[in-house]
Amino acid sequence: MAGSIKVCLELAEMIRKENLESREKIPTSDTHLRVWSSQLSRTEEDLRKLLTALRDSHYIFIVSVVAPDPNLFVYGEDAYVFAEPFILNELKRHSEESLEKLYEASNYKRKSAFQITRELFPKIKEFNNTPLGRSINVSVMLEEFQRMLTAQSYEYTDQWRRTKLQEIFKDEVNASEDLASAAIKEYDPTKRAVDQLKEQAPKEKVDQNWVKAKENFSTEFLLRVHFRKYEFDVVKKLIQSGKLKDEKDIKYVRDTLQLMENRIDQDNLLKRYATEMIELRRYAQAKLNLLRQSVGSKQDN
Repeated sequence: MAGSIKVCLELAEMIRKENLESREKIPTSDTHLRVWSSQLSRTEEDLRKLLTALRDSHYIFIVSVVAPDPNLFVYGEDAYVFAEPFILNELKRHSEESLEKLYEASNYKRKSAFQITRELFPKIKEFNNTPLGRSINVSVMLEEFQRMLTAQSYEYTDQWRRTKLQEIFKDEVNASEDLASAAIKEYDPTKRAVDQLKEQAPKEKVDQNWVKAKENFSTEFLLRVHFRKYEFDVVKKLIQSGKLKDEKDIKYVRDTLQLMENRIDQDNLLKRYATEMIELRRYAQAKLNLLRQSVGSKQDN
């Protein structure tokens, strides 16, 4: 997996956990950029670019809670929300409760969040860089995000997000795939062991090359390289040789093949490999069944 994509996904998960588990609920650039910079070993400038990529690929929403004002030396401040219906609903409820409390504390009377935003949002500039202004911005934008997510639900699926993220970092993905191809090319599971010993270096070096590829790239990424090249026979031999043995990896093989089979009518080249794909999917499913039976028998014992 390309480096920036991996860090983006880690960052998205951090935001998701903050939304669900932290006391403040919504992380902001003012309080969290420095922390994330340390945790992910990236500069704050790099993190802002990654956060923009996450917004453009619909993993997160970004709320401008404080507008920059050079005259008053006020820097802008953003808040980050993971784009998931349950999270948006919970944050909306939390933000409305906070807004109602803030309003009551400053105006000594109670109003609903709807009444407050209707009254004060038209003059939001007057409340810029205040707790009340921040709360109004969050409450209004969360409602807008809920509408966006409902109206364009397909664009908030994992498949759409991953595809978009890969498009954003296309150059980096292509460079990584070239490097991965070079690394795994030295280990060719389609050849007999005796042929590899004749043509290449000793077995220890072959094993080291494969290990090196796994150290630099995730198993999922290496499998995608094989699938993009229609190397279904290679993936099968990886399973047969024990290089792929974890249930999650074999499940990824099966699930990816199911998706590819659904796209056969849209890809004429893929049609040529229909038989190999079906055989590999069935083999992966059989392997999964054996793994699950083995786990079940151990638990019974």
